[in-house]
Amino acid sequence: MPLWEALLDMGVLLKTPCGGKGTCGKCKVGVSINGKPARDVLSCREAVGDSLEVYIDNEDTTSASYAGDDLLPLQQIHQLEGISFAVDIGTTTVKMSLIDTGAKRVYRLASFLNPQRRFGHDVISRIAAAADPKAMTRMSSLIREAVFISAKKACNAAGIAESEVDKFILSGNTTMLCMFFGIDPTPIGHAPYMAPILDFADCDATEFGGKTFLHATVSALPARAAYLGSDLVAGLAMCRERGLSKNTFFIDLGTNGELFIADDSGNIKATSCAMGPALEGMNMSSGMTADDGAITHIKTSLEGLVYEMAGEGKPAGITGTAIIDLVSLLIGEGAISITGAINQTSIPRPARYSEQGGMREILLWEDIRLTQMDIRNLQLAKAASLAASRLLLQKAGIKEDEIKNVVLAGALGEHLNIKSFRRLGFIPGFNNAAWVFLGNTSLMAAEQACLKKGFADMARELRDKIEEIVLTQDSSFQKVFIDSVNFPLKEV
Repeated sequence: MPLWEALLDMGVLLKTPCGGKGTCGKCKVGVSINGKPARDVLSCREAVGDSLEVYIDNEDTTSASYAGDDLLPLQQIHQLEGISFAVDIGTTTVKMSLIDTGAKRVYRLASFLNPQRRFGHDVISRIAAAADPKAMTRMSSLIREAVFISAKKACNAAGIAESEVDKFILSGNTTMLCMFFGIDPTPIGHAPYMAPILDFADCDATEFGGKTFLHATVSALPARAAYLGSDLVAGLAMCRERGLSKNTFFIDLGTNGELFIADDSGNIKATSCAMGPALEGMNMSSGMTADDGAITHIKTSLEGLVYEMAGEGKPAGITGTAIIDLVSLLIGEGAISITGAINQTSIPRPARYSEQGGMREILLWEDIRLTQMDIRNLQLAKAASLAASRLLLQKAGIKEDEIKNVVLAGALGEHLNIKSFRRLGFIPGFNNAAWVFLGNTSLMAAEQACLKKGFADMARELRDKIEEIVLTQDSSFQKVFIDSVNFPLKEV
């Protein structure tokens, strides 16, 4: 067992923005083994064996002190009237908000990586792991512990008792919700790919390990199908709230891509695709989430490539948004071909060409690099997204130029450079459409369910109108996917 997991069992949730690759250094702790002098180790790389003492700086743990709508620390908030928590359980990242339901205020907390990732970075891997009852039990306990630890820290920061919390409302893909509620997700992983449950009844938080949340219930927004979770339904509900209900194309960008098209007659067709964790940085050699030290954007200047970074100091890794910027720029410079191959020439300063173990790569700042494999992983995500988009348009009987609204959702969509994104061709050009960024609609809908009576019922009514399109049953999907791998010849 890695040290970070053992610490989680003890109620300590460490920052691990690189996904446990040992590249960002954020999970560093001091350890003393058998009384020997303390030394610094990366908890993601240190196995628990002999008796040891661990020394942790509070700044190294996940913080619950960030607020959302007014950016005030939770410590400065007083007289909260009614407390709920909204939780978006992503395959890669978990995001939470503390909700003052009386004053109708939302305070977003710092995100953290889903601790189940040691069982696999994608849904399919975790479903396969869940076939072992012990692994299934462990995955359920890991996500429950992480959610309740984060909620406890938020309560402590706000100076409120955990017994004052009324409810937790969850959103996420169907597999993640099943695992939280302790429901076997393995039917999702094999034909006929059926979800074991779509509606999640209210349960006591104490049943799931939230022992100090004595008066809180746990529930979830409704799911639609095995691969159309409550995160897709949440996106549909938030589009409806914003008046984006006709001739609208929606995509939630993440480890799992969820898409729907709502036509001008109110018909809704939806599908999903496996994009992998490339866009969230987890599947890249130097990737990490947007924590301190993460490069978030890359641009060109007279001096060559320059970056924007979260926090101060030296860069420790690169986020999905920056990778999209970088590849887009390098294609424009001729350093990457439309087939994705790295060229030895035309690489802008200060980047430089290198080879490691026979693999081409581009060296950037510090130890950060972009490898040929990184580009291939990005292409696989892009091909899945574009192929799913093209086939969904076909099934909906709508032409690309008839779409009036394009809605991008997900954490990536909050910080995305749209020009870079469109240059890589993740979705069709939609040149007649208005492009809208809604952000994390999964979390937003969970927040609204905390705040508005009847919101969950409205989401359920919309859910029942969705027609699922299963791409695996389409004989043309493989060809469309292959045709979607290359980058576009020119900018959209």
